[in-house]
Amino acid sequence: MESIADWANDEKLAAEAMARVAPDAAALSEEEVTQVNLDLQQATGTILGVLPEVMALREKIVKDLPAFDIAHIDKLEDYALALRFAHAAYQTATQPPDDLRDLSNEALALRERLLADAKALSLRNLLDPRKLESLKGANGIQNVAQDLQMLSQILQESWPKIQGKSATVAEELQAASRIGTRLTRIVGVREQSPAQEAAVIEQRQRVFTLMMRAYDEARAAIAFIRRREGDAESITPNLYTGKGRPRPANKPSTDGPPATEPTSTTQELAAITPEAVAAAVAAQKGGSAAKSRS
Repeated sequence: MESIADWANDEKLAAEAMARVAPDAAALSEEEVTQVNLDLQQATGTILGVLPEVMALREKIVKDLPAFDIAHIDKLEDYALALRFAHAAYQTATQPPDDLRDLSNEALALRERLLADAKALSLRNLLDPRKLESLKGANGIQNVAQDLQMLSQILQESWPKIQGKSATVAEELQAASRIGTRLTRIVGVREQSPAQEAAVIEQRQRVFTLMMRAYDEARAAIAFIRRREGDAESITPNLYTGKGRPRPANKPSTDGPPATEPTSTTQELAAITPEAVAAAVAAQKGGSAAKSRS
């Protein structure tokens, strides 16, 4: 079974990736930023899924396309992880108030179940009862969120000893960590001003722009080096199949509630062909040769 500790690291990995790509996102001009018009969970999942095969071709890309900026491939994983982080922040900032109430009720019920099981396990000397003394209590969303994180960690640490000896299952520990993290983020974002909420929306658009630019470049390079095999599309599929091409984003106003991002209905994204890449590479090599003769 996949380790719950490994799953819990996803949030941290995404946050660290966001910190690494923040300078690239900030460096984009307003004209370069494009609006989000994809299912981001599906898009980032696809990119992370094909990344091992893309990285396996990295050396050949460097060899066959010396003019290609390999940073597009080297940073692609960070861009995808950072976009997941930015998307979660966006969802939090724009979540209706009723959703917070429902989530809080679910969190409170889960806390009570996990705490009851933890106390029962401690009575049977399967769990150190002193670890439960630092719990904050059920008064207040922040306390509930923190307790869920702590209970998830306490039970995970003792999982080899307690598995199957209580009603708690692994999925509940995953849910506790998820809900605790989400509640903490929701409360934090909602304590900020509308300008901060607008910044969250713009952040998502900027990271989306970085990811799509890098992925398009990776697709172009692979289309060239795999032109004879004819399998480039299966290695790096077109994320916009049946969808519109991204267009420049409207900059969110800081004078009022942040504007939502409309769905694009523009023309279908043109396919990246090996011929186009080959022509570009030939032009680059020709220019370099002419320069060396002058």
